[in-house]
Amino acid sequence: MTTQKNSLKQNKQHGFNAIININAPKDQVWAVLEDFNNVYTWAPGVSKSHGLGNKQQEVGAARYCKLADFGEIDEVVTEWIEGNGFTYTVSALGPLHNAVSRWTLTKVDANTTQLEVEFAYDIRFSLFGKMMHALVMQKKLHSSLPQTLEDFKRRVETGKLIRPYKTSNAVC
Repeated sequence: MTTQKNSLKQNKQHGFNAIININAPKDQVWAVLEDFNNVYTWAPGVSKSHGLGNKQQEVGAARYCKLADFGEIDEVVTEWIEGNGFTYTVSALGPLHNAVSRWTLTKVDANTTQLEVEFAYDIRFSLFGKMMHALVMQKKLHSSLPQTLEDFKRRVETGKLIRPYKTSNAVC
């Protein structure tokens, strides 16, 4: 079954994407990606993350993330395609708002999987927001997304966590 996906940038002021090939079968890559709430275990830029609410690995699942050098955000899944990827909204942060991100896996061959991440957003705060975006945020976003993909690739290919999993009774 082939699905036609629209560009996330279509209805946003700004958007970009990054793509990386991961040396692992698609199901192995998905096993890490679908662990939506535990992004802190492989993403150095996320110092904390945990689920919000009772939904997991489905539309409506949500997580909280504390971002190093950025602040705190909530992300809510709006599309979940089992084994292939998901799309989620991102709460406002600084001048960024109405943000959305899509993570998509594509099998290249038996031992290689392509991960594409798209990120699109609008700018708020009028002229001040546009200046913050132009001077700081845009450069930071464009450098952090490819680095995030490199970090994810390292997690999948080596199996190593940068932070251990928290116990179920830990307070976040």
